[in-house]
Amino acid sequence: MLFSIYPTDAARTRRDVIDQVLATTAAAPGGSAGSGDPVDGRMLFTSLHMVDTGELAAFGDVLRAAHDDDRLTFCADVSPAALEHVAGGDEGWSWLARRGVTMLRLDYGFDADEIRQVAEASGCRIAVNASTVDQRFLDDLAGLPVVGWHNFYPRPETGLTERFLVAQSRLFLDRGMPVLAFLPGEREWRAPLHLGLPTLEEQRHRNAWRSYLQLRRLVPEAVVVCAEGAVADDHAAWIAEFERTGAVTLPVVGLDAAASVLLDRPWRLRVEEAAASFRLDETRGGIRPSRVRNADVRERGSLQVDLEAYGRYRGEVHLMRADRPLDAGQARIGEVAAPYRGIVDDLRPGQTVRLVPFEA
Repeated sequence: MLFSIYPTDAARTRRDVIDQVLATTAAAPGGSAGSGDPVDGRMLFTSLHMVDTGELAAFGDVLRAAHDDDRLTFCADVSPAALEHVAGGDEGWSWLARRGVTMLRLDYGFDADEIRQVAEASGCRIAVNASTVDQRFLDDLAGLPVVGWHNFYPRPETGLTERFLVAQSRLFLDRGMPVLAFLPGEREWRAPLHLGLPTLEEQRHRNAWRSYLQLRRLVPEAVVVCAEGAVADDHAAWIAEFERTGAVTLPVVGLDAAASVLLDRPWRLRVEEAAASFRLDETRGGIRPSRVRNADVRERGSLQVDLEAYGRYRGEVHLMRADRPLDAGQARIGEVAAPYRGIVDDLRPGQTVRLVPFEA
């Protein structure tokens, strides 16, 4: 996952973000600036829309220090006026390179010919607004190494729907172009409204781990970007582990004493897709609940174990995908913690899950 910093951020916020970037990329394969990946893990999103000389110079010093000291690079969102100010200064286009800006996001105010000119003059990779461009515009950019970077939406009820996000992303992916999308931060909320900066509207107030997995389910090839500040440390660690191993962390509560063995190792979901539940591979015969404590139904997100009534299936654990009536042959042994229950919708057969105790 990528992160973002802005000229309006407090110094503490920027340091918090940079520290999280360094922590989550330290153990990742590759992940260092200069690896050749246009969306390397040490790239941050930023904005250079301001054109006031003093503001631009001061924030430029921040970027340069992060580039020199921490080997970070940047995708900078720029306006035509800001770009003219940068390119027309004493350093010219080298101003960007010296501050680690390797990608420019060119949104409103640039036509296809101007984008080509900027790409050639700056030497930067070009990102365009994946939420607004159409097929014809991308055809006009044929031959350029373009990246699709979705928009974020400060005003509630203006973010994208799932269907539109997928359709717009396919415009880029079908052409072999990378796609990036934003989720809101969890520690700082950026101006102007401080109400979250999601690409998908439904993620505006949702936790980052669930939002991350939803974006990766909808557009598996997408790179996810935190739009503001940092995310919770455990969420950042779970995201980094998913990107490293593909394992999905599921915080659970109410585990039966006999089910504590589920915390000892990762578990693979069986590859067969069933409507009622995901079956945890290699659990058959292993768990006998110490006490049967069923709810009103076998709830979506609950863990159910087969009892003796199911014969050779006894001990097999099911993660419920949908509510089902109570069954005399099954008993509840725990459940996914409420803030993460929606992750059940984002799981797919054959994935690996890692169950951990929920910590509020």
